[in-house]
Amino acid sequence: MSEKDIKNETDHMEVGKFYFVNNKYDEAVAEFKKVLEVNPNNSEAYYNIGLIYETSNNIDEAKKMYSKALAINPDYKTAREKLNKLIGLGDE
Repeated sequence: MSEKDIKNETDHMEVGKFYFVNNKYDEAVAEFKKVLEVNPNNSEAYYNIGLIYETSNNIDEAKKMYSKALAINPDYKTAREKLNKLIGLGDE
């Protein structure tokens, strides 16, 4: 990945987080999807989209996003905890 791609990925991630904390969920999802265009293996972008879907009570989509994050990074502890909570496994 080029330096420009890395910068774009980082910039979109930061803007997405800014939108998320300001409750601009549609804009945040759009930014996180731009991250995935640059780097389809960015587990944090999938995780953040999952958080937005969970916050918006779109539980099925949240589960899919957490699962994608875990497929890329099986050791992603917070994604595992969120997914387990949504599927009813509790804390494990």
